[in-house]
Amino acid sequence: MSKYLPLATFLRRQKSETVVLTFAEIERIVSGLLPKASADPAWWQADATSSQPQQRMLAEAGYTAAPNLRSERVEFSKNQRRASPGG
Repeated sequence: MSKYLPLATFLRRQKSETVVLTFAEIERIVSGLLPKASADPAWWQADATSSQPQQRMLAEAGYTAAPNLRSERVEFSKNQRRASPGG
């Protein structure tokens, strides 16, 4: 199980289009400290093909992240899902 699965579960349960969490709140959700690498905005990019578990988790949860490193907050936004043709 990925350390970031609880964050993905949390995000999927949200009703609003955006969710803002502090680093401390994220650490409580994942039951652990964020790595030093989280100080790099690229660490927060959603990428389903990445070898990085947090990037895959964000992509699978359907969210993009916009970190504000100075305030130690991250705004998570739901990806806009397109209707499939014929559906």
